[in-house]
Amino acid sequence: MDKRKIGFFYLHLSSKENVEDIGNAENSLPLLVKYICGLSKKIDRKYELTQEKFCFIDSFELNEQTKCMELLFKSAKHSYRAPLLNKNTILERANPKHIDEGEQTKTHILLKFKDEDAIVFLETGQNCMTMKNIVDYINDFISRYNESSDKPIDGKFSFQMMVRDDYREVLNKMERVVWAEVFINKTLLASNAFNFSNHTEEVQENIILKLKSEKKKSLKTLMYDMVNRLNGTESSINRIKFSGKLDNENDCIVDTSVFIKREYIEVIKNKDTGECDSKSVFAQLRSLSNDY
Repeated sequence: MDKRKIGFFYLHLSSKENVEDIGNAENSLPLLVKYICGLSKKIDRKYELTQEKFCFIDSFELNEQTKCMELLFKSAKHSYRAPLLNKNTILERANPKHIDEGEQTKTHILLKFKDEDAIVFLETGQNCMTMKNIVDYINDFISRYNESSDKPIDGKFSFQMMVRDDYREVLNKMERVVWAEVFINKTLLASNAFNFSNHTEEVQENIILKLKSEKKKSLKTLMYDMVNRLNGTESSINRIKFSGKLDNENDCIVDTSVFIKREYIEVIKNKDTGECDSKSVFAQLRSLSNDY
């Protein structure tokens, strides 16, 4: 068995100018991935990450019942073929690979769609693709997809890191809060605040209030008030999701409904190649996603 660290992110569809949430990633991303994996030649899926590294989606699986999508990326570094050294004898021999070849690295990713966005469970490690690599990859195919689709994607995909600390502590560390979504119980529609009809059976359980800060302003003070009211006995607020910049300038997102319980999974490793068994990795990622 081998351990793999898992990174947690939010993936959403945003405008081309900024990271403001504008679309439905749950609908658009599966269509884009199906298009990429449906290209007639596998080499057409290739994307150059750097001058010496390329990647592509090798396979995907979408489960509409669990709202989960599994992606297997493969990547390789090339243009380097130094002699090989044996760890037991320290003898060297010529490297048999070609200069345009590289050892393949697999990166496993599971996306769980929730409220039109996606929670991302990403295998991390040495030589694995980063979340930025993956977002750059899928965004590169949007224009080609739009040319052949009657359901074009307007915007780009963006990601933000999910924090694992207490959300009040994270709020304290934030320099700015730039946007927020407040999930409020639908019974508020019939309260004195709105005085609407009491017939809310056809309305989803939560009303989503979307807030955006003015340019160079912050919602941080307002978020303190919201968080303090979240767990009140008579509060109509069920959940808060907000995003901003930490004091180290990193973007992050906080979702009060999500608590990261573990960051590592144990997987089966191939003794001959050193690679992790993909079935084992995806089984562990599915198990992990059940908590969210």
